[in-house]
Amino acid sequence: MTPQKKSLVFVIFCCCLITVPVFLAGPAGALNSGKITITANLQLITYNLAVTGVDFYGATVTWKTNGNTNSTVEYGTTTSYDTLIIDGVMVESHTISLHNLVPGTVYHYRVTSIDIYGNRAVSADSTFTTMAIPVTAVPASHGAGGGYSSNTFTGFLGSPQQPVKPEGSQQAGLPVQPASPSGQAFQSYPIGWSPGIIYNADGQGTLFVGIDGAHTAGATVTIFADRIEIYQHHSPGVLFTFWGYNLTIKNRNITAPVSRAEFVTDPINATLALGSVSGSVHAVLSELIQRGNIDLTLSGDVSTDTQNQFRDILNRNGLQLDTAAFTLDVHKVNVTTGPANVTFAIPASWVDAHGGKDAVRIIRISEETGEQELIDTVYGGVDAQGDMIFRGDSPNGTSLFGLVTAGTTAAAQEAHLNGGMFGQSLIGIPMPYLVVLIGVIALLAVIAYFGWQYRQKKT
Repeated sequence: MTPQKKSLVFVIFCCCLITVPVFLAGPAGALNSGKITITANLQLITYNLAVTGVDFYGATVTWKTNGNTNSTVEYGTTTSYDTLIIDGVMVESHTISLHNLVPGTVYHYRVTSIDIYGNRAVSADSTFTTMAIPVTAVPASHGAGGGYSSNTFTGFLGSPQQPVKPEGSQQAGLPVQPASPSGQAFQSYPIGWSPGIIYNADGQGTLFVGIDGAHTAGATVTIFADRIEIYQHHSPGVLFTFWGYNLTIKNRNITAPVSRAEFVTDPINATLALGSVSGSVHAVLSELIQRGNIDLTLSGDVSTDTQNQFRDILNRNGLQLDTAAFTLDVHKVNVTTGPANVTFAIPASWVDAHGGKDAVRIIRISEETGEQELIDTVYGGVDAQGDMIFRGDSPNGTSLFGLVTAGTTAAAQEAHLNGGMFGQSLIGIPMPYLVVLIGVIALLAVIAYFGWQYRQKKT
């Protein structure tokens, strides 16, 4: 017998030695245990169905099953259940979270569980109601006789829209404030109130708003699905927008995680030598930990030093100062801002007399460093009064802004002319001659290359 066959016989023999005792011991063990196995199909059921953690915009549905199954929740405002959530993990204890619900709304729901054999258990219809946002009267402004004209602290209003301003208040961004007759206008805009509004004090973008503080400050607080808007009245006023979800209202205080915040001032107006003009500021709000102010000064008296700074930055950009129309000085107190833009409305007749809309530029002079920068200037069309609107985008924030008109300097024009003449000399070559010229240059390059290669081989 060969060695391979001997090994095979030995393996078979060992397997027999192991199998025989186990086979003989099996029946004895079964008889001694006294256990009988019965197989049956038990009905699949759901039980301990509950809804917990119900707030304005969410809820959590929990239940149990008498076996491992998946998890499905159907829900909606009717028994049609227009929304479905499925979790395919096979478990006996089930948890499904519902999001983006509407506050103060009755929801119908039912759960379905299916095991690996296709057995299905469906619960009966049940309902729960999301929390309603409280409605609290908040005064909009103090009347002349000491009374109040009131607006409402409103709840969820459906799709995003602009808040409704009280009658007589100003719509942010429109030049409706009476113009100053003096050639200069000053306005201090309150930013927040104390105590009552705190933003990003923790560095995590958390917002705190006290509704009673809003009442005292004459502010209107409006809650939307994706943001909170606060219009603080001060004739003119300022509109804050805090973007975020999952707000909490407790003890007449609002807290919410915020992804970004910004504000826009109602326009400030002045009657200058060039006519009635207006300006407003729109900026990112980086932090507000105490009551602050934004002070705006719109002036047609541009100092010689400021004009020289305007001239320097324009010259560095190949432009020549024509005239400085006015300045808007933005001064912040206890307010930290980020990127901003300013919007000006000026008479169209003045713009046409000074080179047209393409000549208008907006310049920023930093209040911290004194550095000048020519910021992007965008023409925004004509408003209802026929004035032309210009916006200046300032990535480095607010400061002193100047609106000027400027034209191209003589040096820049000459450089442009020389460059244009060179371009025209090339473009002026007829196409057939241009093709021949390019071919000759290419041929000379090839000859030079192969000549160099020949010399390399000779050496």
